[in-house]
Amino acid sequence: MNTLERYIYNKIRFSPRIKKTIVGLYQRLFSIVPIKKIQTDYNVIVREGYFFGFHDKCPWSLDNKFLLAHKYTNDLKMPTDGEKIEIGYFTGKDQSEFQSIAVTSTWNWQMGSMLQWLANTNNIIFNDYNGANHIAKVININGNLLEEYSKPIAAVSANGKYALSHSFIRLRKVAPAYGYANSDDKSASENVPKNDGIYLLNLKSNDSQLIFSIADIAKFNEGKYTQESYHYFTHCLFSPSGKRFAFYHRWLEKNNQTWTRLFTCKLNGSDIFKFDFSGVVTHLAWQDDKHLLVYGYKNNIGDHYYLLKDKTNNFKIIGKNIFTSDGHPQFAPDRENFITDTYPDRLRRQYLIRYNINSKKRDNLVILKSPLPYTGDVRCDLHPRWDRTGKSVAFDSSHTGKRALCTVRLK
Repeated sequence: MNTLERYIYNKIRFSPRIKKTIVGLYQRLFSIVPIKKIQTDYNVIVREGYFFGFHDKCPWSLDNKFLLAHKYTNDLKMPTDGEKIEIGYFTGKDQSEFQSIAVTSTWNWQMGSMLQWLANTNNIIFNDYNGANHIAKVININGNLLEEYSKPIAAVSANGKYALSHSFIRLRKVAPAYGYANSDDKSASENVPKNDGIYLLNLKSNDSQLIFSIADIAKFNEGKYTQESYHYFTHCLFSPSGKRFAFYHRWLEKNNQTWTRLFTCKLNGSDIFKFDFSGVVTHLAWQDDKHLLVYGYKNNIGDHYYLLKDKTNNFKIIGKNIFTSDGHPQFAPDRENFITDTYPDRLRRQYLIRYNINSKKRDNLVILKSPLPYTGDVRCDLHPRWDRTGKSVAFDSSHTGKRALCTVRLK
């Protein structure tokens, strides 16, 4: 954002309907300006008709040979109840050959089906629907079913021992881009349920337990919400060791404004800590077991990437005056570099960015123009993800006019 855009944004940031209208008109006005679909010094491999999902997972297998993906048919509409997509992986030269091994009817454009490799194996875990409830399945690389869990996954620990689960039906009601079109749950109609919340799944024993309910966290150091506020959990993420996890407690007000609180805790819900933000936290990544990188807003400080020390209110601003907008970060294996992106600017340009925390160097790796139809719940965020070596990056893009899974090998 430039200075004027930042000024206007700060004035309307807590008025979601006005903000959405102004941004839409602003981008339409500038859409007549001719710019290239892609600008880069790198070779970008584009796989149209496929996408991966969120920025908090690695789509590559442990040996980097296989690249996970979803295969879709129509990418400019929201998923409907019963609509299926294929699950599989790319292999071969430049990972250009797709092997389909399963289907699922439980997915969205932002996070897919939570598709991911299970620990250091060639087994794959993803969410599905059994006709009554959302579930999770584990299959091998040939598509053979190995395990089935009674709840959907929201995050999986790196060691493959545990997963976290929450209601995707609640997400469908307030954040459709992150929810699933199928299934139903009576508790989803309650604003602050006492019998629904974050569950810990033991992936070895296939047991699950409610760690805390939405009502428990709503009462914890209460936020500035009303009786009409609708509460939910999202963005669960294990620390690298799997000993703690982060999560967002969000609530939607009647004026359509969403507020967020960021927490971390142990796996049993103890040793819980709430970070000091002013109601706005968007995306996060663990740097190591003691530090989290978060894009958020603090009163009298502003919107920044904040490097937080877990269980404290100590922080460093990362990339001050270098980053002026939100993005989806993920740390490289060296934990010194992170990859991130931007939302479309006034010219509908999305930036793929590498940033080194120590040298404070920003590299704009790729600039892509997102077509206007890719907005709202069918938007195509880049959601960049590193490979296992830190030498290549995968991202989703719509710059060709069709949603695609792209990869780029860095110099």
